[in-house]
Amino acid sequence: MTESLHPCCDPSSPSPIWEGNPTGTIISICGIETYIAHPNARDLSSDQHPSSNPKHEKVILFLTEGHGIYLPNAQLLADSFAHQLSIPVIMPDQFAGQARLPKDIVPSFPSSHATVPWTEDKDDPNYELRGLKAPVKENSETSDAYRFEKPPWWKKQAEGEFEKWKARHEPIVTDPILEKVVGWIRETYGEDVKIGGIGYCFGGRYIMRLMGAGVIDVGVVNHPSFYTMDEVAKLGNGTRLAIFAAEKDDILPKEKRRETEDVLEGTETTWRSTVYSGTEHGFSVRGDLTVKEVRLAKESAFRGAVQWFREWL
Repeated sequence: MTESLHPCCDPSSPSPIWEGNPTGTIISICGIETYIAHPNARDLSSDQHPSSNPKHEKVILFLTEGHGIYLPNAQLLADSFAHQLSIPVIMPDQFAGQARLPKDIVPSFPSSHATVPWTEDKDDPNYELRGLKAPVKENSETSDAYRFEKPPWWKKQAEGEFEKWKARHEPIVTDPILEKVVGWIRETYGEDVKIGGIGYCFGGRYIMRLMGAGVIDVGVVNHPSFYTMDEVAKLGNGTRLAIFAAEKDDILPKEKRRETEDVLEGTETTWRSTVYSGTEHGFSVRGDLTVKEVRLAKESAFRGAVQWFREWL
């Protein structure tokens, strides 16, 4: 009998979609569809895209979890990082068109008069518009998430099919995609541009790989998945890594997380590891914001990442 999939990958598992109006731009980088969030996106004319007049010494490379760059939540996060840090955020499709969500995703929301703003950042230009229309629930063991349509090729996938999909996105395939994106960043913003990296789930592994390869020095990973201890061990002197993890995570169980911390202690990297109670894998990008514990954890992880980049990038 086939084992059940983790909710992160199971097409029958509902996922919450945060309400909001992303303001970034989709462009093609060497044939790779890429979402770019710019701190002054609303000030750009209709014939500009955020890289048309680059005057930035720093950028953030945002690598998504399996849902990809068309998950509204990821786009909203990218926008807010750009706003908070006043630098561009580059979010490439590292799955080469095979992310979990299709481009034409149309999220649905529960009907309610109450609005929970999707972010605590009241300076966010869209603060009042970005909210999940549902009351806050305290001490809830389960979250009432909202279903969205999955791409046809993903439906009815069993564990074996997911493993086949995952195999198509291992380092031998993904590293060259990211190499092209990093090359474009340096060509566009200058060879001396400082690149910070943030990764969620699948993307977290590749942030660590880029750090180990000396491509970026400052990284943040949220509930990272599928990485190896050899990859962690390659982090060296001058690198800065922050980990934000879930209490319950069968992709990153506490045993692997603690082993990761042990390996980091043997490196010369500067690191931190934070675990949030009452959370499960995916909380910082797909969490149900009506659950107070999840909401506070998501906000804390976001603020922690902003602070990490401000201090070290």
